[in-house]
Amino acid sequence: MADLDQTTAPSGRAMQRAAKRWRDWLKEQDIGAAVFQQQAWRAYAEGHSGLVSAPTGRGKTLAALGGPLMQAMAEAETPEGRASHGPRMLWVTPLRALASDTRERITGPVAAVLPHWQVAMRTGDATSRDKRLTDTGKAQLVVITPESLALLLSHERSREQFSQLRCIVVDEWHELLPSKRGVLLQLNLARIQALAPGAQVWGLSATIGNLAEASDVLLSAWQVKEPALVQDMRPKPFHLHSITPPLGTRMPWAGHLGLANLGEVAKLVFSAPSTIVFTNTRAQAELWHTALASIWPEDAETLAIHHGSLDQGVRQSVEQRLRAGTLRCVVATSSLDLGVDFPAVERVIQIGGARSVARMVQRAGRAKHRPGAAVHVEAVATQAMDLAEFAAVRELAEAQVYERREPLRLCFDVLSQHAMSAALAGGFRPPELLAEVRRTAAFRDLSDAQWQAVLAFLEHGSDSLVQYPQYERLHCEDGLCQPANTGVVRMHRMSIGTITAHGAVNVQYLRGARLGSVEEAFIARLNAGDVFNFAGRSLVLVRLENNTAWVRRSAQVGLLTPAWAGSLMPMSSSLGERMQQLLSQAAASPAADDAPHARELQWLQPLLQLQSQRSLVPDADQLLIEQVGQTQAPQAGKAAPLFVYPFAGRVAHEGLAVLIATRLAHRQANTFAWACNEIGLMIQPTLPIDANAVDWSEIFQLDGLDTDLRSAVNFSELARKRFKEIAQIAGLVQSKVPGKKSRASDRQLQVSASLLFDVLSKYDPEHLLLRQARQEALDQELHLPTMQRLLTSIAGRQIALRFPAKHTPFSFGLWAESFRGQLSNETWQDKVRRMAAQQERQSLGDTHHRQAAHPGAPTQGAARRARRSRQP
Repeated sequence: MADLDQTTAPSGRAMQRAAKRWRDWLKEQDIGAAVFQQQAWRAYAEGHSGLVSAPTGRGKTLAALGGPLMQAMAEAETPEGRASHGPRMLWVTPLRALASDTRERITGPVAAVLPHWQVAMRTGDATSRDKRLTDTGKAQLVVITPESLALLLSHERSREQFSQLRCIVVDEWHELLPSKRGVLLQLNLARIQALAPGAQVWGLSATIGNLAEASDVLLSAWQVKEPALVQDMRPKPFHLHSITPPLGTRMPWAGHLGLANLGEVAKLVFSAPSTIVFTNTRAQAELWHTALASIWPEDAETLAIHHGSLDQGVRQSVEQRLRAGTLRCVVATSSLDLGVDFPAVERVIQIGGARSVARMVQRAGRAKHRPGAAVHVEAVATQAMDLAEFAAVRELAEAQVYERREPLRLCFDVLSQHAMSAALAGGFRPPELLAEVRRTAAFRDLSDAQWQAVLAFLEHGSDSLVQYPQYERLHCEDGLCQPANTGVVRMHRMSIGTITAHGAVNVQYLRGARLGSVEEAFIARLNAGDVFNFAGRSLVLVRLENNTAWVRRSAQVGLLTPAWAGSLMPMSSSLGERMQQLLSQAAASPAADDAPHARELQWLQPLLQLQSQRSLVPDADQLLIEQVGQTQAPQAGKAAPLFVYPFAGRVAHEGLAVLIATRLAHRQANTFAWACNEIGLMIQPTLPIDANAVDWSEIFQLDGLDTDLRSAVNFSELARKRFKEIAQIAGLVQSKVPGKKSRASDRQLQVSASLLFDVLSKYDPEHLLLRQARQEALDQELHLPTMQRLLTSIAGRQIALRFPAKHTPFSFGLWAESFRGQLSNETWQDKVRRMAAQQERQSLGDTHHRQAAHPGAPTQGAARRARRSRQP
C-alpha cells in the first residue's frame, strides 16, 4: 500500500489522504491488500483503463472498487466534488442475482469511506426507491445490467445524467464477451464515452483463454493503446473429487441423471453447514430437487432450488437465506455460478460434467469464497464418460488452461436497436453516430453501405414494406434522425435488450404468488388436473388463461418436469481433446495407484478393455470410424449406422454430422438421421453404405465447406429460426404491445416473423437482416468457424475404420441418444438402462466364451496391448 502514496494523481495531497483512509479501513477489516489489488489501484490513480483477471474468490471486487473510491474521497474534499448530480460510478453486471449480491458487498466499504454516497440497483428486480434514486441523479454508484443501461441511455436526460461519470466497472466480462449482450454493452460504452470522455473503464474476468483480446474488445470505444492488464499470479489449488461407485460395480454407459448417487450426495450435503448442488439444466435441477426432497430428514424450508425461470421474489428469497446461512442445500443452475458471494457455503457438488474447465472452476469457487482458500468441488459421475471428463478438467484447471470466448462482430440487429435508442435520446446525426459506432470492436469494420442499409431499414423496413406505416420508425430531416412518432418511442423502450422471448407462460397460484415461467410448448401438452414439478413444488394445473398457468399445490409427486430450450451446455473442444488423450493413455497402460487420475481411469478400465476388444481406443492422431453390425462387405438391404469420434464436443459434432450426411448424399441418393454427444456422432443411413468404399479424406476436406453446409437439408428453416430472434432484437416484430399485460405468444411471434421472412426472401433477398440470419445459421446453428478448425485438425489424423459386430461402449451412448425422439410408453432412461444391461450381459458372454475356448490365452491387458501393436 505504501507505493500508492507516491502516485502522481491530479489531486496531489488529497489523493494521499484518501489512500490513507482506504488503507485504514482495510486494516480495520483485517484485509491485507494483495499485490494485484495494489497494482489495479495504482493504475487507476494514474488514469489508466484496463482489465483485472484473477481466480474466483481472490478479491477482484476490491481491486476494482479501491481506485474509484480513493478518487471520490479526494474529490469530496471540495464542495464541487460533493455536489454531483448523477452517478459517479457504474457497476455493470450480467445477472440480476449477481447485481443484488454485488450491492450487498460494495455497500459496506462505500458507506465507511463515502457516507454521503447512495448505492442503487437498476435491474429488472430494482425497487421503486432504487429507480427513483437513479432517475433523479441522487445515486452516486449504480449497479446495473446491460439492458437497463441501454434503457437509461435511450432518454434525453442521459446527456446530463452521465456527464459526471468517473468510472465504469464491467463485472464477469468473460460471460458477456461472446454474446449479443456484450455487443450491446460495447455500443453503450461508446455512447458513454461521447457523454463522459474522461471516465475510466475496468473489466473483471475470472477464467478466460484469450485475455488480451477480451481487454481490446472491452476498451475499444476508449481506444486505449496500452490498457492495464492486471493479473493475480498467485497459484490457487484446485481439488476435484469424483463421486463414483466402488470399482467393479455398474455405472451407466450413457444418458442418466446421476440419481443412483442420491444417497452419497445426501451424505455430502449433511456433512457441511451449507451446500450448492449444481446441475447443467433447469429440468435437471427440478428433478434433483424433487429427489432430495423425497428423502429430506430436516425441515423442508432448509432445501431450496434456484434457476433463471423462477420469479424474482423466489430467487431473492433463496439468495437471502443462503447468505444468512439458514439453507442447508440449494439445487441451482448457472444462475448462481458467477461471482455471487455466499460465505456460508462450504461445499459445492457438480452433477455430471460441467462441459467446460472454466465453468467447473467458476462453480467450485462458490464454496469457501474467501481469498486464499483452495477451490474444492465434489463431482458426481452420471455416466462412465463423465469420469474421463473429470480427469481432464482437473489437469487443465491445475495448469490454468481455460477456454477462449469468441466475441461477435457486425450484429446489425443490435446496431439497429442502438440507433433507435440514440434517436429517442434527442436524435442523432448519422455521420457522428457512425464514427461513434466504429470505435467498438464489434463494428470497427462496418462499411458505409452497411450503415446506410441500417438507416434505410429503420426508416421504412424494406422496399417491399414501404407501404406499411408500422415499419416507419425513424425520420431523418436536415441531417437529424429522430423517432417517427410517439408510438415508436413507447414500443422501442419496451423491447430494449437482446434476450429474446421463447414463448414463456407465467406460473401462478390461484390465490398467491407468481412462481416463475415455463415454456409455452411444455404447458400446452398438459390438461387441467395434470401434476408437474416446478420451483421445487408439486403443482396441479387448474387452467391456462391470459398467458398464465393457474396452479395449486398438490400432495402427489409430479411425473412431468418442464424442459427449457437452449439449456444444454456443449463441451469445449480443448476439453474433448484432453479426454481422448487420457483415454488412449489409460487403454495403453493402466494408471498407477498414486497417479492424479488413478481412481477415474481405473474405474474406466473394464469399459476401455471392451472398447479395445470390439474396436479401438483411438490415439490423439487417429480418427476412429465404426460401422456397427456390418461386415467389411456390406449386406444387401442392411443399412448399418456409422459412428465417428472426433472428441470435439457436441457443438462441433452437430455441424459435422450435417456435413457428412450432405457429402455422403452427393455420392449416392440417400436419407440420413443423426445423433450427437460429447465424444462423437452417429449417422444412420436409410440405404446401405460401404464404409470401405468411401473416400474419407474427401468427406472431411475443408474445400467447399461453406457451400455444402448451405446446401444442407432445411438450411432455409435454420435461417428462418435465426430470423425470428433477429427480428425481435431489431424491432421488426414485437413481443410486447403497449397497453396489453401479456406478451405475444411464441406462435404469434413465429407466424409474424415467418411471414416477414417469406416476403423479404421473395422481394428483398439481400435485406440486411436476412443476410445476418443466413450468416448466424451458418455460424451458430451449423457452427462454421468451429467446423473449419475441426476439419483442419482432422486433416492431420489417420482414419481408423473398424467394423464391430456389436455396439461398443463408445457407440452405445450415441445409439441411446437416437431414441430420444421415438414414441414409446417406456421412459427413455428405462430403455437405455435395459439396453445397457443387455450389452453388458453380451460382453460377459463374449469374455467367458473366449476363456473357455482358449484357457491358456493371455490376460485381457496383454491381449489388448498386443492387438494395438499390430494395428496400423
